[in-house]
Amino acid sequence: MIDRITGRWTEGELAGKAGLGRLRAEKDVAAKQWFFKAHFYQDPVTPGSLGLESFLQLVKYAAVERWGWREGDRLAAVAPERRHRWLYRGQVVPTNKQVTVVAWITAVDDQEQILTAAGLLSVDGRPIYQMNDFTLQLERA
Repeated sequence: MIDRITGRWTEGELAGKAGLGRLRAEKDVAAKQWFFKAHFYQDPVTPGSLGLESFLQLVKYAAVERWGWREGDRLAAVAPERRHRWLYRGQVVPTNKQVTVVAWITAVDDQEQILTAAGLLSVDGRPIYQMNDFTLQLERA
């Protein structure tokens, strides 16, 4: 759900409040994308779950960058027993041009290989989703 990573900051002010890293990615909106026909009838929008997936793809990228990847590894999109929250305040529709997703890492557990992250999803420069306390765990084969 992302076309390209357009920013990666690992230190300094731009690395987020915790200084653990921040990433930015973009996706071009195309009116012919499959989900516009499937969700909702005569009122096409990008499903909210796909917006969350784009955010999680950025966090997955951060996890692989931090801990590497081996054949058979698995990324659990929500670490067990961890709560997360998100808010929706808008939609992505076929007439939009670009989705931008920003994720910043708020905590790292190197022993359990868990990243905690927050982020924003914007469409054409307008923030519409906010994600908080999302976790991702790398499970080794």
